Amino acid sequence: MKRLFIGIPVVSEKAVGQVQAWRTEPELEGTVLKWTKPENWHLTLIFLGNTPESLIDQLQNLIVESFAEVSAFQTRISGIGVFPNTHNPKVLWLGVENIQPLMPGYNRLTELLRQNDFSSDNKPLKPHLTLARIRNSYHNNSIESMIEKYQNADFGSVIIQRVVLFESILTPEGPVYKPLFVKKLK
Repeated sequence: MKRLFIGIPVVSEKAVGQVQAWRTEPELEGTVLKWTKPENWHLTLIFLGNTPESLIDQLQNLIVESFAEVSAFQTRISGIGVFPNTHNPKVLWLGVENIQPLMPGYNRLTELLRQNDFSSDNKPLKPHLTLARIRNSYHNNSIESMIEKYQNADFGSVIIQRVVLFESILTPEGPVYKPLFVKKLK
């Protein structure tokens, strides 16, 4: 069994620079954040969880079929927020503005996965990059003020150009995301 998800790697030098600045902000003192490594930033399309290795070839074929007609496109990273809400923040994220060009492939993939009896988390797609896990926040108002300050900030453009089947390997130092298959967009 492998712990799998289908996602899109996202790289933004501007966002990385901003996160490095946030990591040293005094207003976040008292908040324990476990920062995500920028090389692990991605949009999660579908989390599959523990999946038999024997199904990887089939998953690759479903990804190819689903995204065959989807072209690479440019979008922007903007705004920050938390899940589930500012009163109980657990995840700090950056927003991704427009992934509409990706939606026909995403919708086709979710349908093909359902037809082929793959189980997935069935969460609605909320395009975001997880920046940090919030372990505790003694001062929720510091998180709230950060969100208020940067909720409409522009963190630059990115190109969405590939869909990846990842294996998520959990380690004491944090997860390692190993690409098992890459489908380049047209």
